[in-house]
Amino acid sequence: MTPKDDAKPGWAVRVRAERRNMGWDVHTMARRLRAAAGDGSRDLPDHTSLVRTIRRWESGEITMPSERYRLLYSRATGIPEAILFAPAGTLSPYDGTADNEGRTSGDEGEGDPTNRRDVLRVGLAAAMGRVLGDAADEAMEFTRRASQTAVGRATLEHLEAVVTDIATNVNRSSPADVFTVARAYRQRVDQLIRSPHTLKEGCELFVYAGWLSQELAWLTHELGNPAAARAYAIDAFEHADQAGHDELYAHAANALASIAIQDKQPDHALSAARKGLARVPGRHILAVRLNTQAARANAQLKQRAECESLLRAAEETYERLPGSMPGRFGTDAGASAAAQTIPSYSALAWLSLGDFDRSRKQSEIAIAAYEAKPAESRVPSSEALTRIYLGIALAQLGSPEEAIAMGAQGLESPRMTAPIRSRAAHLDEILMRRYPDMSEVENFHQRRLALAT
Repeated sequence: MTPKDDAKPGWAVRVRAERRNMGWDVHTMARRLRAAAGDGSRDLPDHTSLVRTIRRWESGEITMPSERYRLLYSRATGIPEAILFAPAGTLSPYDGTADNEGRTSGDEGEGDPTNRRDVLRVGLAAAMGRVLGDAADEAMEFTRRASQTAVGRATLEHLEAVVTDIATNVNRSSPADVFTVARAYRQRVDQLIRSPHTLKEGCELFVYAGWLSQELAWLTHELGNPAAARAYAIDAFEHADQAGHDELYAHAANALASIAIQDKQPDHALSAARKGLARVPGRHILAVRLNTQAARANAQLKQRAECESLLRAAEETYERLPGSMPGRFGTDAGASAAAQTIPSYSALAWLSLGDFDRSRKQSEIAIAAYEAKPAESRVPSSEALTRIYLGIALAQLGSPEEAIAMGAQGLESPRMTAPIRSRAAHLDEILMRRYPDMSEVENFHQRRLALAT
């Protein structure tokens, strides 16, 4: 130790000596401290400022580093903080020995050895005093960080308004137009999730992410991209599960089940419906929909008894629903909103089972329920699909003219989707096969082809 070092605090001499022992200059030391900070390195000063501060610490010009920097020094050098910043004259450069046996203090030369464990206890006691002295400041920092956010209430209110607008207007707009908006906001929510936010805000962001992905699942399904539809539905599942949001989870299950049924994957549809039923609130329209989804899946599997049992369960749930009840986005989620759900979904189930007369009856009930609704509450794409289901049943029952009329009404939907085109193609195939000589069939065929592109 040089005479000049005698005037410095012991910790200042030690941090400088340890840096030199490791062969680092002050610039390397600054980089090592920044690396030790990891994700928190953004809060550190720039490189030049940090180098200047290190030099001042080592010269003893300023007080001992804060608790944070002492911890970073310890991480960077691998030397315990209690040793690196121990009182002056107690410890030599650190050699990695945990109990410091065989080590000499920095100023004792070749005299009698001291009691190293006593020295370490003194150092630890002094270090603990400094830790307790910093505890209040540290707790205040914890509080500040807990409330640190780049989100804020205004952002969440904006997201609520956007998601509500998408959910309530999706059936009155082009799927492609809504997809563009919903996708942009889903990407923005992902950015917010990766930015600083509070725990409460993080949960809310996950819920908004789930709602947007659920809407995107339906939209990509309607646009004819089943792979993207499944991916978005699974994403909605995951975010709903992470946020502990059972209603959103059930909505995602309903979307995934519909996508799987359209793609003729009944096992996947049944699995999704069961997952949703396990989480859906007791008296909720989703319980009706998920039971009918499971029924449609069993119908595709030719499991008639299971299909009928699930349709009965859907009807029993429907009977327990209140006449009306507020839904998530101000929509009606009561019995009046579910009036067409069971007959519309079961119409497809009976088609899958080859019971065309029962399918015809259920389709007619569903269409009457659709027509009884106010215009702003109707779902054009679902109504069009039900008319095509009726057309298929009528074609199979030997009524081609009525079948063509229903198919034509389905193709007139103001909101054309890939599922409508797919079901219309099925009706077209039946008509062309069973009634090839009818001019009306050929006309329908040409009209359907024109809308297929």
